[in-house]
Amino acid sequence: MLEKARVTATHDNMARIMVLRSEMCGTCDACPVSKGEEFYMEVYNEAGAKEGDDVEVEMENNNFLNASLIVYGIPLLALILGILLGYFAYPVLGLGKPNEIVTVLTGFIFTAVSYMLIRHFEPHFKENDRFKPVIKHIVK
Repeated sequence: MLEKARVTATHDNMARIMVLRSEMCGTCDACPVSKGEEFYMEVYNEAGAKEGDDVEVEMENNNFLNASLIVYGIPLLALILGILLGYFAYPVLGLGKPNEIVTVLTGFIFTAVSYMLIRHFEPHFKENDRFKPVIKHIVK
């Protein structure tokens, strides 16, 4: 995944960049960049970019997919597991036939817990180098 950005500061082998709106954004309003807001992030500066340079920032596709799996896949699995557990545990606990409200509520609780766990482990993900984008090229 390649994105265009502008370097706003550098220190050691790191750079602070402002991500620029690309054509792929279209009319999407999912992130701050597409809403016209400025979005800053820390990246590795492999290209030796300096402040004010326009650069291309890349995150390996596998790492991008792994990050997406963490953010979207784990909560989805938690929702499904919660629904199934709520549905099948209700009769086992002697509460009669499965109640749809309790089943859905159990799914939402599992999903909320999964998001809390992801948030709890977020510092670990931030420290992991494979999830950090890298400046690959300086755009002339």
